[in-house]
Amino acid sequence: MNTLINYQEIGARIRRQREHIGMTQEQLGEACDLSASFVGHIERGSRKLSVESLYKLASVLDVSIDYLLFDRMTQETSLPAEISSLLQDSDQKKRQQFWRTVKILAYHLDEL
Repeated sequence: MNTLINYQEIGARIRRQREHIGMTQEQLGEACDLSASFVGHIERGSRKLSVESLYKLASVLDVSIDYLLFDRMTQETSLPAEISSLLQDSDQKKRQQFWRTVKILAYHLDEL
């Protein structure tokens, strides 16, 4: 059977986001009610994860399930079309920096 789901890529996105927010595998596992060992297997793509585990991971990591599965944001969490088109040629690191900047601005919007 040929699977369309690339568990190694999903695991790599989980690892990148976990590291980005400064969590250890142990902390992520605890927050998702998973063992640190299982989180490690998920990140390496050596174990499949359930929809429930995927949902928990996405929630704790503050990303969409679409991002974890397909490396894209869902409609409700995506950038407006104008901004998205400007960033389409940017690498993942630049897009993440952009999101961090927007989040900081949004948090401090009342102070401006």
